[in-house]
Amino acid sequence: MSEFNDISGINPFYTFDPFDCEGIIELLTVLDSTDEDFLQFLKDNPVILERIQNQGIENPQSREDIPWDDANLIFIASKSDESKRHPPLGKGKAKERLGRIPLGEGNPLSYLLMYLKPPNSEEGKNMFDLLSKLHSGFSKSVHNHERFSIGKWGMNLQGYLTYDEIVILDKFLKTLKWSVAADEPLDGGVRTFARDLSMILRDAEKQKTGVLMRSHQ
Repeated sequence: MSEFNDISGINPFYTFDPFDCEGIIELLTVLDSTDEDFLQFLKDNPVILERIQNQGIENPQSREDIPWDDANLIFIASKSDESKRHPPLGKGKAKERLGRIPLGEGNPLSYLLMYLKPPNSEEGKNMFDLLSKLHSGFSKSVHNHERFSIGKWGMNLQGYLTYDEIVILDKFLKTLKWSVAADEPLDGGVRTFARDLSMILRDAEKQKTGVLMRSHQ
């Protein structure tokens, strides 16, 4: 598979991070709501409040008291102390291959969504939906704005899966009779990237965490 060798000139680089989903779905809602809702959210989620305070924001009383954009806030709010003590999700060649694929914008999930063909079944549809959520769950196409996906300092969030969802997607990748499009441009690409993604999901399952996908420009 010589197509996978020369990848040095392709950007951006994609990574998969542990993602503590507790409270984050609600956070996405209140960030589009009022200051009153945001303050109540902080009161209801002391773990997330502590993560914000640990970054130097001592006693936020409104969204304006937190100087970070939404994308950086989401990232910080989803990082548990426990996840920081674990090794990164994925390792070796699998992590490198998923980081930069030698095609288009280099996004491995875009490639799988284009060329992996799920079975024509309810499980096949669910598999495609989970891949799509990891690919673009923070995107403008989902939220009608880019605040959750594009932030300062190179923070670009792609999508995410909860712990329960990564378990399901890993099972689908391993057990469903999916196929590969005949016009796949990289010989063996789909099966290689699907196997690499399964390794990421398996690591997340061992750590009992969700997965957040982001890109680095």
